[in-house]
Amino acid sequence: MRRYQVIAWAALAWIVVGAAPASAGWVIDQVTGGGGRGGRMQVLIQANRMKNVVLGTDGQPAMAFIVDLDAETITQVDYRGQRYMTATIQQYEQMMGAARLAASGQMAGAIEQMQGVLKDMPPERRQKLEQIMRSRMGQAGQAAQECQEPRIEARRTDQQANIAGYPAVRFDLLAEGRPDSEVWIAPGITAWKEMDPQKLERFAAEMGKLAGCGAGRGGGFGADLSLKLAGEGYPVRSVHLASGATVEVVKAESRAIPAAEFQPPTGFTPQTLQRLLGQ
Repeated sequence: MRRYQVIAWAALAWIVVGAAPASAGWVIDQVTGGGGRGGRMQVLIQANRMKNVVLGTDGQPAMAFIVDLDAETITQVDYRGQRYMTATIQQYEQMMGAARLAASGQMAGAIEQMQGVLKDMPPERRQKLEQIMRSRMGQAGQAAQECQEPRIEARRTDQQANIAGYPAVRFDLLAEGRPDSEVWIAPGITAWKEMDPQKLERFAAEMGKLAGCGAGRGGGFGADLSLKLAGEGYPVRSVHLASGATVEVVKAESRAIPAAEFQPPTGFTPQTLQRLLGQ
């Protein structure tokens, strides 16, 4: 489940959308670090579509998360397994929300959450999926504690730096008045200006549900950025103070991106939502 939370937060934190397919998009390389882990990612943005690619140690794509805000779909691509899954944003939210509830021991809530996915399934398939969900409960607690997301405030500072070749300004994020994160914003990376605000807001709301209460501010601080600082520019460096988790852009360029980049690779095998949950 942790893997899906990371993917969901990454998508929410960096989701931006472009203009028309003929216009130039953005290709942004970034590195993550801190918290005992690190990695490399590439974000491709164009025409209301975003592709977040996780790179392996060999520099080759390992996994990708593709969002099409016009079609309202999410596609996960497993490059090593040469397979992919596509679902509507609503179906994806229902499935992943159910997996989170099942992991916390809330079986009744998990089944209710999955109604949109289960309704068209044959009875025997539905029963099998419910058994899979029960097996995932393990020794988890019988109920998750209620919690409330903190109030986030962004404050601009006078500190400036050149990051990945772009002038950037530091913003401090406070959670309930306490220092939470440092974020450097580069106005010269204009990807945010090409987004559809209403579609972004709807997508952000759905992805926010996936993280759940207590998912960890180390992943969530970027999600708060997506709506609070979008008008200022693109985040080129983010540091979560408590965990030490970092995300930093190392290269960003504006250029046309082939439409095929936002589709599953040719020859890859499609898999269902149910199969993904059962793995």
